[in-house]
Amino acid sequence: MSVARTAWRAAVLACLALFASTPAAAAEADAYPSRPVRFIVPIGPGSSGDTMTRTFAEYLRKTAGQAILVENRPGAELSLGTQVALNEPADGYTVVLISPSATVINPLFVKDLPYRPQDLYPVLNVTRHVAVLVASAASPYKTLGDVVEAAKRDKGGVSLGTYGNTYRLGALDLARRAGVDFNQVPYKGAAQAVADVVGGSVDLALIDIAGAAPLVASGKIRALAVAGDRRHPLLPDVATVQEAGYPGYSLYVFIGFAIRAGTPAPVASKLEDMMLRVMDDPALRAQLAQQSGGEVVGTGSKAFAELIRAEGVRYADLARQIGAVPR
Repeated sequence: MSVARTAWRAAVLACLALFASTPAAAAEADAYPSRPVRFIVPIGPGSSGDTMTRTFAEYLRKTAGQAILVENRPGAELSLGTQVALNEPADGYTVVLISPSATVINPLFVKDLPYRPQDLYPVLNVTRHVAVLVASAASPYKTLGDVVEAAKRDKGGVSLGTYGNTYRLGALDLARRAGVDFNQVPYKGAAQAVADVVGGSVDLALIDIAGAAPLVASGKIRALAVAGDRRHPLLPDVATVQEAGYPGYSLYVFIGFAIRAGTPAPVASKLEDMMLRVMDDPALRAQLAQQSGGEVVGTGSKAFAELIRAEGVRYADLARQIGAVPR
């Protein structure tokens, strides 16, 4: 059994164990929340994940009847903020934004990671985002085919900006399928990667579609291919990577919320119920869709835990195929 399968089987068992209740835990849940709830966002302010969290927090405040505090703690591929949240008591009063980086990719690629994926109890899957490959509007590249042709002529001569291990892996997978080598340029975030694409110091970037679409509309960058199973409504005229000749390729990123594993089951259940009620609000769903450019999901802990488990297996298999190694 692979390490990823073993870890996520343990995570699922830990999640199920949460539902063993005690009278004291039930009483605690009755009073929950009796004080402000803190949301940790392990990425910087102004990102789509940060904006979405702040919007969600405002709606949750009305449902919970308590202040909801949002704190940005970026750094170390989302590990810093994740560990900050896990250092707090397992009482449901600290919630952390999670994505594939923190839950399935960092455990594969980051040596001496200060936490285990099973330390997190996923509560709510909020949205799913798709990546897009972009170039400068002045670039000679008009399609993914143009990029691949150039990369085959000049090995390592086409530079591709990525940020985070999720996009790094996605770029390596695309290069493997196309039979080329990109000169990958690592960034801390999408903003600088896109700025360098616009400025011409890097040829391409693989980024979230929410950040790319406004710049495409303004004519600053050109979208070459969408990394989804189908064309995206924000960029309906842009072909998918699959349409360009690489069936099976996709690069999606989920965004959701988790708490520390070991939180009393009644508290975890009450928090989940509140979050699901919030997600039922059509006004919130419309805001999240506009802010993220992604698909609004809104599924609870059981489905979210299964998605993370499956993604862990998929990324572990992909890492083996492309020969990626821990840093």
